[in-house]
Amino acid sequence: MKKYTTTACTAVALCLAGPALAQDEAAAEAATDAVEALVEAVETVEAVEETEVAEAAAEAIAERVAEPAAEPKPCELHVWPTENYLGIKMGLLSGFGVVGVLADQSANKGKVTTIKDLMREYLGPEVQIQELEKLGYLEKLKLSPDEYEVIFHEPTPWNEDLKDNPELKAETKALNKKIKNGERITDSTNPCYAELITTHIFYHKAMMYGSNLFTGWVFNKYDGDKRVLNGKGQVKNPLEHFPPKEESMVDTAKEELRTAYSLDFAEWAEKKSGVYGKKKRR
Repeated sequence: MKKYTTTACTAVALCLAGPALAQDEAAAEAATDAVEALVEAVETVEAVEETEVAEAAAEAIAERVAEPAAEPKPCELHVWPTENYLGIKMGLLSGFGVVGVLADQSANKGKVTTIKDLMREYLGPEVQIQELEKLGYLEKLKLSPDEYEVIFHEPTPWNEDLKDNPELKAETKALNKKIKNGERITDSTNPCYAELITTHIFYHKAMMYGSNLFTGWVFNKYDGDKRVLNGKGQVKNPLEHFPPKEESMVDTAKEELRTAYSLDFAEWAEKKSGVYGKKKRR
């Protein structure tokens, strides 16, 4: 559009000079008529362009409005990560105390860091979800991503927080009672419904068995109000580098802890979730 405006201004300047140089009145009138015709032509072109642009924009908007909204998925999976980090060290020097104080000094600025602190930092609820998604947890539970809408909830709480919070303790007790009775723990009435609850992440170290990461889950699946599947339990995978003994080992320890968590879920889904039937004990 800009090029038309520039051309018109140039032509007008040249044409206005014409009458001053003309030798008679007829030539001046002809020049004036030419200018008016040119300006009118330019305005017509600009109007056409503006109309075409407006029509194109209106058409694009209409097409977008006409696009069908995504069909809602027929089923729901409700997911709870956890903030319930536990730890036990067995042996002659049991208890954690300041275990891990040398680890990750840059992040914690020299503060005393316990095993539970490091698990919370390296494997927080957001990281748990990321690891499950990388693993393809829906497929592991034999749930179709095309059918199940995933709804995330607040993490299950740390057991220590229940001691000084009567309200939270009562809520957790009521939730556990519902799970035990086979009831849904949300208000959803969707007939196609499932729950995946992470109950705890547990670091265990023993002299004879080394270090292991245990993770526990509960998986409930419903058909209407009836619970048709209830899988629960915990599994473990070994750790060699967690907790890190020096800063140079922090990244390795983080990756190992997250990998152990992913392996825990894959093994739990196969052996404990119930979606593959009951596994015989060897």
